[in-house]
Amino acid sequence: MTETGPSVAPGRTRRPRRDRTLVESLLLIMLALEACVLFFIVLNVAGAAIVSWPVAILGGAAFFALMAIAAWGMRWRWGVVLGCAIQVLLVLTGLLVVLMYVVAAIFLGIWIFCLVKGTQIDRRNAAIRAWMEANPGLDPRDYQ
Repeated sequence: MTETGPSVAPGRTRRPRRDRTLVESLLLIMLALEACVLFFIVLNVAGAAIVSWPVAILGGAAFFALMAIAAWGMRWRWGVVLGCAIQVLLVLTGLLVVLMYVVAAIFLGIWIFCLVKGTQIDRRNAAIRAWMEANPGLDPRDYQ
């Protein structure tokens, strides 16, 4: 007997997947990119003997843990605030490697852009959904 989908216990239904906002999705992508950069920062700082290997590994692990907590909490306001604090910490890595000021400035600019534009687009999409619920059967593109 072949099943065409993932197995679900008899009598149980799957919980529907939660819809993510655009802000949440964009900021999660930014945190993932920053985690990749952080890996190379740790290698650079330890390899250049700026700090010892154990300190670099533990500091990097703590930074990764903060990023993971922020990614998990991104659906709530405190997760976004923690993500903003991580951006400040990323700028402070310039104290160890001066070139990180440039890299962090680029990431900070993209973070702010994603936060602002994502919020604008999420608000617009919510307004369109509300209009469509109030006017069933009509296409909002006909009224632009």
